[in-house]
Amino acid sequence: MDVQLYRLRLQPLSDFGTPLVGDTLFGHLCWALRWRHGPERLAAWLQGYTEGLPFAVLSDAFPGDWLPRPTIGAHRLGRMIDPAHRKADKQRHWLPLSEAAKPLAEWIDATTSQPDQGTGALGVVTQNTIHRLTGTTGTGMFAPRQVERLSFASGQMLDVYAAIDAQRLEPAALLQALDDIGQAGYGRDATTGLGKFRVIGHQTWQWSTRQGAAHGLTLAPCAPEPAALNAQDCHYLPMTRFGRHGSTLAVSGQPFKKPILLLRTGAVLAFAGDAVPVVHGRGLGGPGLPLSDVEPATVHQGYCPVVPVRLPALAAPKREVA
Repeated sequence: MDVQLYRLRLQPLSDFGTPLVGDTLFGHLCWALRWRHGPERLAAWLQGYTEGLPFAVLSDAFPGDWLPRPTIGAHRLGRMIDPAHRKADKQRHWLPLSEAAKPLAEWIDATTSQPDQGTGALGVVTQNTIHRLTGTTGTGMFAPRQVERLSFASGQMLDVYAAIDAQRLEPAALLQALDDIGQAGYGRDATTGLGKFRVIGHQTWQWSTRQGAAHGLTLAPCAPEPAALNAQDCHYLPMTRFGRHGSTLAVSGQPFKKPILLLRTGAVLAFAGDAVPVVHGRGLGGPGLPLSDVEPATVHQGYCPVVPVRLPALAAPKREVA
């Protein structure tokens, strides 16, 4: 598998009803490829997906030139935090990409709560559905309701990291598919004008070299591969993903997939091998372990791009003397 990593620069063109997260964006990518290239071509790209051969792995979208703060305790980094400042420290969610070559214990000291470009503002709007017979709102499905929307400031840029198998998916096909997604809209309420974006730039990407790095920072929700990890030194928060189908299957009568357990973005994983891989995780679903009752071939991205990071050596456990 010839993995090539790219950094894609996205410009939001509207509010979003659904945050741009890697596994959901991958689902949109599959639909975009299917509609442009046909179901047979998509099936060919997905061959081996659940056997460790993904054709594409997408990260969450992050503020331009920033990465998410890792899920790891200060004690593991050898950091001492004044108890009076712990709450403020926890609000610092973003790491500057410019200092990514530093050991994690030093890099995390540069975290900030709000990057220069901002991270988007989460707000609530009221929606109405008009009853065509009465010309007004009402009760039940016609009752006014409040929904969340993510708004971005003018000039806001987002970064998405994409690892592709260059022998199977050409970069031009990836960019075209993302352009199709941006024009049609991503996520909830795309048909009302939400979720619009455009890709304004891309470049091949390589993380700053870290001699001796044995840990990785995950950039998307992840289904870890236990055999590749040293579980004793992994740090993460779990999440349950209640996925649902998109495109035509969204109106199939059974739009929901089976729930799956993932690690949240920002996990710090300890790798048992000599090197930190470009991507880690597993492909979920497929005919052997279906996630969907309406489409058994459905897969879910359990892979994620990984940033190599260097941590202090793990202290040996203390032994009690009898």
